[in-house]
Amino acid sequence: MGGTTDSFGQTLQPITNALGFLPYANGVHYDAEAQRRPLLHELMKQEVLGPLAYATDNTVGVWYEGIEATTVVSDGDVDPDSGPAAYKVEFVDGDIVETRYGVGSSFA
Repeated sequence: MGGTTDSFGQTLQPITNALGFLPYANGVHYDAEAQRRPLLHELMKQEVLGPLAYATDNTVGVWYEGIEATTVVSDGDVDPDSGPAAYKVEFVDGDIVETRYGVGSSFA
């Protein structure tokens, strides 16, 4: 689907022609770059991106089985309750709904 990128310059912008392996948007560096979260939300509200995205803080990833997000993983020691996390981001009835998943959590 797509997400946000700074690959084309200093200004963060949407990317909508991603590889298409997953049928929803992706947001990276969610905790580290102030523009990322609000731009992802705005692009979802404007229907530039679809109504579902998965976002990750630095050092965190989402494990997929096929196209299903299954588990939150990290390449380091992370407190699952207060440390970096992954988020299921949904655009529902005009509002953005974020659900936080700590490292080791399973997506329901």
